[in-house]
Amino acid sequence: MKKFKRFFVFWFPAFFWMGFIYFLSSFHKLQASPVSWQDFVIRKTAHFLEYAILCLLYFRGLKNTTKISFKKSLILAFLMTVFYAFTDEFHQTKVNGRTGRIFDIGIDALGAFFGMILAKKIFPCEGQTFNNDILVKK
Repeated sequence: MKKFKRFFVFWFPAFFWMGFIYFLSSFHKLQASPVSWQDFVIRKTAHFLEYAILCLLYFRGLKNTTKISFKKSLILAFLMTVFYAFTDEFHQTKVNGRTGRIFDIGIDALGAFFGMILAKKIFPCEGQTFNNDILVKK
């Protein structure tokens, strides 16, 4: 696969997802439920999941377009995700009716950590390959 096409295939989903997060953060107030505790749980769960997905997408891009080791790719994907969480919370401070919260960055970081765990389960490590749905050492 040519370099540009390879880059596009493996990084476009991450960039798209970042844009989606930015878009959602631009709304004055997203209310998921009229009941306050339900609204809180739904919104924080959404934070957790959207950053878990972002971490997976970053990892996928790193794993398929760089020569960085599996472990370093996991760590870098996590750090990139937490950095994006900081920028997203900063962005929210510029939106009327929104505030950036350290608590949300913590939830986002937990989501990114969960994304790391999923990445480790989903993607084979170096020296391993998928063979009939079983992870096998080479």
